Amino acid sequence: MGSRVHEALEVLYTAIQHGTTLTKENLLKAYLERWTKRWKPSITIAKEHMTPDDYKHHGLTTLMTYYDQYVPFTKLITLGLETRDILPLADGKSYHIRIDRLAKDTDNNYYVIDYKTSRLAKSQSDVDKDTQLAMYALWVKNNHPDAKTVTLLWRFLTPNTEVTSVRTDEQLHILKQTIETNIDTIESCTDYPTTISKLCDYCEYKQQCPAWTNVPTTKPTKKISLGRQQKLGDFF
Repeated sequence: MGSRVHEALEVLYTAIQHGTTLTKENLLKAYLERWTKRWKPSITIAKEHMTPDDYKHHGLTTLMTYYDQYVPFTKLITLGLETRDILPLADGKSYHIRIDRLAKDTDNNYYVIDYKTSRLAKSQSDVDKDTQLAMYALWVKNNHPDAKTVTLLWRFLTPNTEVTSVRTDEQLHILKQTIETNIDTIESCTDYPTTISKLCDYCEYKQQCPAWTNVPTTKPTKKISLGRQQKLGDFF
């Protein structure tokens, strides 16, 4: 569901970049088309009380709420969507930059926007410690010298809320050094202790994991009801 929502928002803002604003109906149509194309009955629904139609409908509701809140989408100028860039690090290493949406206002204040479909929003303290978007901010500062400010913005679609954070140049410098040190630590590691959790039952590598040696590794299955085939008109 999260991937399909991201794809629908990419369609929305790509159209805007080309001078066209999709209607809400066409945005939902784009979502449903991609849902139908990518859906496979083999997809596991981990939550027993949920069905595929529940997730599909939730994605539709999320997009409708988002559309109504931001139309006509003129507050920010979109510069990039699902970016694929590299931030160079020490010793020839690099950090992959994949920004959901990079945007700016008319005063050259930049926004690194990350869309989340989780049902709970992160706290301010959590986002202030986040490293992923902070590294993205470093890339923005390096590649867009006109940026007056760079704001990290998490748009939580289900709680329908935004949480923002800003880093100083000094904080970003320290973070970059920390990431480079972490890379060296990871690459020199020879001991890989296991961590057992409920997610093990969905891991494709469980049979190779020493924590599960001589333990049955049958992946859990559950019967999934696909429900009735819903049409776009069902949601209006």
